[in-house]
Amino acid sequence: MSEPIEPNTAAELETLRRVNAELLQKSATRKARIQELEASVGTITAEATEAKARIKALTIDGPVNDLCESISVAPQALRAALEAEYKIEMREGVLMLVNPSDGKPIMGKDGKALPFQGESIKNLLLETKDIEKAKLYSAIVITSKASGSANVGSSSKRAVAQSSKPQFGLGMKFTG
Repeated sequence: MSEPIEPNTAAELETLRRVNAELLQKSATRKARIQELEASVGTITAEATEAKARIKALTIDGPVNDLCESISVAPQALRAALEAEYKIEMREGVLMLVNPSDGKPIMGKDGKALPFQGESIKNLLLETKDIEKAKLYSAIVITSKASGSANVGSSSKRAVAQSSKPQFGLGMKFTG
């Protein structure tokens, strides 16, 4: 059988209590530090999300909006149509349209990735085989920058209607 355990002496008991108090203090300090770190994770995550949004606005949203405004009479509708059919991504510092099903870049007629430029995007959209999409694209995409004015160099005189001076009724007396 086991030998009887001798009772702890007062010195040993005091040492155990002191070590236990130190460990409890370290544990409380670590728990407080964990809470601080957990709180800072939320802040850092929010800052990272905001930074990603700003980067996307500068590298993707701005250039895409500029391109849509340059080739469309309804830039928001064009952008929505583009994003419904393609993904717009920045790869190796270059904007490109990507097929959402396989992640591969949309190829141009030359077999290379379609450049994200007004004319190439315009041609891609207007040459679609889908009749409904073709109607939409032909309605919102600017096909020509011509103004429609054939008499650019000639001076034209427009007749201006003569207007009479407005009468505001000042100086009139009211009887009543």
